Amino acid sequence: MAILKTEALILKTYKFRETSLILSVYTKDFGKMKLICKGARGPKSKFKGCLEPLSHINIVFYSKKTRELQLLSQAHLIDPHIQMVGDLTRTTLGLAAAELLDKAVAGEESFDRLFLLLVDVLTALDRYRGFLEAVLWFFEMHFIDLMGYKPTWDACLSCSRSLGMDGGYFQAQSGGLLCSRCGVTGGGLVIHGETLEILYFLQRANLGESVQLNPDQQQIAEIRKMFGLYFRTHIEHLRQLNALEIYYKMK
Repeated sequence: MAILKTEALILKTYKFRETSLILSVYTKDFGKMKLICKGARGPKSKFKGCLEPLSHINIVFYSKKTRELQLLSQAHLIDPHIQMVGDLTRTTLGLAAAELLDKAVAGEESFDRLFLLLVDVLTALDRYRGFLEAVLWFFEMHFIDLMGYKPTWDACLSCSRSLGMDGGYFQAQSGGLLCSRCGVTGGGLVIHGETLEILYFLQRANLGESVQLNPDQQQIAEIRKMFGLYFRTHIEHLRQLNALEIYYKMK
């Protein structure tokens, strides 16, 4: 049994027995893990305030490769993302990003770029003002890239003609769009040119720039449908993100 240290983001928590918690976390050095924290919900727990979902923490744990649950020994807050507390918009968007990662990533394999992406996104949701749903879009866009199934936005999948401002028909299975001519027979989800411009922008922008977007309702609806369809197509067993459904109902 080894004693290991790393940074972690808490994706989800589960109550276990009378006073314990099970944590689903994404770590900087060991990928996604499940930890058991004995006595975490007890009145004299040393972990109070440290184990809320979306918290960024330093952890020490006992690791044994033959078991699924590793034992949490110590946890210290790096960033509790305090501005999210009581803010349903920030919280549900953060939980949606965490839920997507939790459902899409399996196994204990280190991927520090993915860890740092989620750190940056949660920090942005905690601190920035503006159109905050764009922060989730930013996460989804770059998550797709890191996971190796980045769509082709700029050219028709069939004839290779530049899409430009003409828009096209999104093909989730193929990972791209058909132009207006090829899409007449191929079909797909309609994405207008102005919506494509937002997607181009998100590929180049930083998080601070993304919240300055001011999309109209048609563009919002198209981007939501496109990401939802794409993830359902490419991630096994993913039907919906529960936190995102709550966010949509709020809006």
